[in-house]
Amino acid sequence: MVITLKLLKGGFNKYTMKKLLSLLVIAFLALSVMPLIAADGDDASGGINVDVEGTGPVIYTDNTQRSWYPNDQTIYTAGIYGTSGTNLYGDDYYNVGVRGNYVFAGETVTYYTIVEDIDGQNDIDTVTVLNDGTPVGSCSEIIMADLPWIDGAVLPQYTGITYDDATMNTYRCVLVVQNAWTGTSDVTVEATDDDGNTATSAWSDSLIFNPSISISLAGAIDFGTVVPDSIATSNSVVLSNSGTNGVVLDMYIASDDYFTDPSNPTAICGVANGIPYDAFSYYATKGSVDSGDNNNAFPGVGDTICDANADEFTDLPSHSGQLADMCRIINHVEQGSFLSSGQSMSLTFELAVPTPCRGSFTDGEFHFRGEVV
Repeated sequence: MVITLKLLKGGFNKYTMKKLLSLLVIAFLALSVMPLIAADGDDASGGINVDVEGTGPVIYTDNTQRSWYPNDQTIYTAGIYGTSGTNLYGDDYYNVGVRGNYVFAGETVTYYTIVEDIDGQNDIDTVTVLNDGTPVGSCSEIIMADLPWIDGAVLPQYTGITYDDATMNTYRCVLVVQNAWTGTSDVTVEATDDDGNTATSAWSDSLIFNPSISISLAGAIDFGTVVPDSIATSNSVVLSNSGTNGVVLDMYIASDDYFTDPSNPTAICGVANGIPYDAFSYYATKGSVDSGDNNNAFPGVGDTICDANADEFTDLPSHSGQLADMCRIINHVEQGSFLSSGQSMSLTFELAVPTPCRGSFTDGEFHFRGEVV
């Protein structure tokens, strides 16, 4: 503030001086109550970023309802040697006690899981089934209307948790076996929430995918030189399940319609130029059982009547290419014709030689088949 002193008209006297001093006091008092700004400043705003992550999901697995369903080929033996049923979740399944822990392309294994997220069940994003850590399919949510028994229930099969629909969802995880999968793998379940938190089940299921299926016949079937109108017996041969991983095969047999002589145009055996299939029969042994008691009590998937004769040999049926037309080799015991990996059975053949019969009959085959159980 600048103060200018101006002499008043009439000179500078005692009264004037007193008046001037009064003005100065008022001016300084006015100055003392005014704000004193030493310097100017600048304001700026600063934002913050706080990312609060929710708690990740938790996976519980039902250890009691895992279920297997066969493919189009193995459904026949599953129906014969197993039991079928419907589980708590309304799904069909088969139990086949003699079957190992192997699965083939097109077969399914179904698992049931509960995923919990304390941030709310709507926070659960995806639930996936994994094959050796690789996602191979999504799990589908089972709606509560289909599970009237679960809401609010204490679930011992899920480690004793109490189901809370506000924080939990139930899922059906169906594993469809693919052609390219081989060897032993661990199947698990993975869940992810909306914040990207991921959890993998502590539970896992070890499965053998598409193990090899192979049967082998050791030795050549040879009747040697035979006499017309006689019974000839062949040497014994060994039929084996040479597959892997404990795969169980149910064994069947049939014969070509005729065995002919490709080198002799004048060959004859009976009424034709070949030996008919119904002139042949077989006898099989496997450990403590044999085919001598065959009574077709357990024909397997066969439709042909295959009973043993008085001499304990069973007549061979004609091979049509259909399993139903073959004989189950040992059919009087339910598991008599089963061969696990590395197991074998011995077979001997009998020929009722027609008359007349001359020639060397080498063009024809006996057919053996192992059907997966």
